[in-house]
Amino acid sequence: MSRLAWIRTLLVPFLLICGIITAAEPPPARDVAFVNARVLTMVDATPRDGHTVIVRDGRIHAVAPSAELVPGADDHVIDADGRTLIPGLAEMHAHVPVPQGPQQPPGYTEDVLMLWVANGVTMARGMLGHPSHLDLRQRIDDGALIGPRLIISGPSFSGQSVDRIDPAVARVYAQAEAGYDFLKIHPGLTREQYDAIAEAANEAGLRFAGHVPVDVGLPRAFEARQETIDHLDGYMHVLVRDPGAHPDAARSFFGIGLLPYVDRGAIADAVTETRNSGAAVVPTETLFENFRLAAEDMDALLARPENAFLPPGLLSAYRARLEDADAMGELLDDFMTLRGELIAALHRAGVPLLLGADTPQIMNVPGFATARELEIMVRAGLSPFAALEAATIAPARFYGAEGRFGSIVPGAVADLVLLHDDPLEEIGNVRSIEGVMLRGRWLDRTFLDQQLERIRERYAAL
Repeated sequence: MSRLAWIRTLLVPFLLICGIITAAEPPPARDVAFVNARVLTMVDATPRDGHTVIVRDGRIHAVAPSAELVPGADDHVIDADGRTLIPGLAEMHAHVPVPQGPQQPPGYTEDVLMLWVANGVTMARGMLGHPSHLDLRQRIDDGALIGPRLIISGPSFSGQSVDRIDPAVARVYAQAEAGYDFLKIHPGLTREQYDAIAEAANEAGLRFAGHVPVDVGLPRAFEARQETIDHLDGYMHVLVRDPGAHPDAARSFFGIGLLPYVDRGAIADAVTETRNSGAAVVPTETLFENFRLAAEDMDALLARPENAFLPPGLLSAYRARLEDADAMGELLDDFMTLRGELIAALHRAGVPLLLGADTPQIMNVPGFATARELEIMVRAGLSPFAALEAATIAPARFYGAEGRFGSIVPGAVADLVLLHDDPLEEIGNVRSIEGVMLRGRWLDRTFLDQQLERIRERYAAL
């Protein structure tokens, strides 16, 4: 080992422990004019070629043909040269790290925020809340920290966290008072517990979302006004005429054990009930795809280049978790096929689909999994535009905020991604990021690469 390498081996862990290596200082917002861009406004599927987008005070000021819109004298001009400008992407099933989480090195939370942003994610819905997230959300909103806008749940309600009903109901009102955006539902709740939590949430005006406990079932979740069904949880159970006849299978991994008993003719009714309920669906297909690939070719899964952005301890933990995939190997291909059929049917029926790559989660590297989730949705039958809708304007509509984010229109927050290649031609082109604008702060490719390399080097030294 060279002397320089020896010094590095000693110094980097020391810097990590002391907190000297920190996330990047946020660059200031500035007035910017993107000229000669191919603008995908997301209002419709027609790109606006040769357009200029002017950003003032962190918001989109004007959008018009470049021949008609002249940048101001103080605008920083970025010549897009025909490249595609899209709204920032939303990660609607995110897991914002908690302090001192297992296998997490110092600075991991800031790393995850940067990984999302570097991959064009400008909004994230955190599905596993922690009190620290309240301050984190504020720091991001204040511009003191680079990160996507956070929509956060409180600590989840599950069979492990809920014992008696009265304390659970009190927690609902406490989370509303604390300022969390919604409640997270996890498995294991009894029907009685779920009903009490749902009633309290509706009285408190607090949304609730997530899993569908087996004892609750999808029809009751719809009736209770659960706002999103994540992971397609509960759908296997309504596709089986008598799931109670297969109790062990019903409680298997998202009901995969019920696969031999599924009646595909029941898909239409399940889709209709979903549409009538007003709930949105967040499929998180990358999570299940990782299990399928682990059963088929673990080496290929471990060889993904983006794994360099996983802390080694976390990567080892993910690998250990995926050892269970072999037991489901014969079912996983058919399981993924059925889920794809469900996604396509939900989309055709007009059910809101929201992009959620479940990051960071088992082998889902923050940000990088977003492109994979978009690709899986296209493979399920969505057009590239429809898949992008799920990550941009659909979340805005879901929150009643169309025109405020998720589209490139005057007045919207300036969360933008400049792509070298057109995602409507090939959805994987969302990876061709030239730069990201985060509420008016322009982060160019050089800056993003520097931050990615900073994270890669830290993890390589662990």
